[in-house]
Amino acid sequence: MNRRKLMNSLFYGIVVLGLASCTKDDINPGPATNPGGNGKFVILTAETGSGAAGYYAAYEDLPSGTVDNIGGFSLQARNYGGFTHYGNWIFNRATLAGESGVVQYSLSNTGKIEQTGFIKCGSSAKSLVVDATTGFYCDPDRGKTKIQKFNPTTMQRTGEIDLSPVIEKGDNISTNVWAGVQTIAAKEGKLYVSLTYSREKGSGHNDNTRKYSMAVVDIASGKPEKSIVHKFVKNQGFVPSEYPGFVQAKDGSLYFITTGWDSNTQNIIEPQPSGVFRIKAGQTDFDNDWYLSGKDLGLTDKSQMWSLKELNGTLYVDLSEEPLDLPSYSNLTKNMYSVYAVNSQDKKATKITGYPLTTFGYSTGNLEVVENDVFIRVVNPASKYNGYYKINADGKTASPAFNVIKGGQVNGLAKLTGKK
Repeated sequence: MNRRKLMNSLFYGIVVLGLASCTKDDINPGPATNPGGNGKFVILTAETGSGAAGYYAAYEDLPSGTVDNIGGFSLQARNYGGFTHYGNWIFNRATLAGESGVVQYSLSNTGKIEQTGFIKCGSSAKSLVVDATTGFYCDPDRGKTKIQKFNPTTMQRTGEIDLSPVIEKGDNISTNVWAGVQTIAAKEGKLYVSLTYSREKGSGHNDNTRKYSMAVVDIASGKPEKSIVHKFVKNQGFVPSEYPGFVQAKDGSLYFITTGWDSNTQNIIEPQPSGVFRIKAGQTDFDNDWYLSGKDLGLTDKSQMWSLKELNGTLYVDLSEEPLDLPSYSNLTKNMYSVYAVNSQDKKATKITGYPLTTFGYSTGNLEVVENDVFIRVVNPASKYNGYYKINADGKTASPAFNVIKGGQVNGLAKLTGKK
């Protein structure tokens, strides 16, 4: 079994394992919060794993206690592996029928989530919304070195940007280049698109043969300006997952996660330390003097980092308390992940306590920021918990927010703007 198939199988296993252990019969639920007709808080759950059906349900108030995520105001949809959101919109990468593309869902006037747009793609369909009329997505079938443009309001493709002028060429440089399959990000009027110099016949999935590169594009003109290269990171995020693996901080800086699951030209993994790197506010190049690793948090470089959020100058990351077994990934889904609050300036870290250890947050990440609060996704069968904890005002501890008892494993939490 090749490594990509192995990782996709592990991803499915994460959800199935949780579903096998977190069913309604396992929990004494009591009264449950149900989806309502004026919802603006959205929960995604998955009954049978990534790539299969899940449920989007909207709630007027942030749920508490136990939650039944199936009801008259829930929408069955394709659970590609989490979702992204902007304003009143949710975006996914596959329809319920399995078609790949940029899928848009919106909160209707009745309070129910409904599909409101679809742009068909051959593969990938990683997307980014910059504003109400400006969005970008990856569709290699239209050109591996191009990034596509779309209008999120009309859900129509509006053009494309050819990034070939900033792609490196020369002896011993791969010509199998994939643009945007790993990362599409934006800040301060610039678009940042990953350029993966994949191995021969590779797919751009963690198989970059050079250091991690990004094309920098002026959004207003659509002109590629340059490419930037990190001094040691090779890959970012995880291609099959909807979770982007980056966040824009309040000050405008972009922070990115690398798993360290790098493979060579023979597609054999050569693991590197996972961690966080950045492009500072006001800059258009990587800050090669700043990197956050497991050692900075008192663990080892073999600890696995994945989820990342920021609130008011503090970074929140999750990290495995045990070293990840590579290349087998045999303990990837073990309940061994804790959350740390990190000062982005001096890297001083505080371990958040008061919640069960959680599993790897592959599909959606284990962290969400909702109404200026940080929520930790906790899926722990032994503790019979399948929901979110909220970090308390002390910034050091967390308390239960809600536990999902029906609808499958919790796979995302967001707040939309409300009715149209």
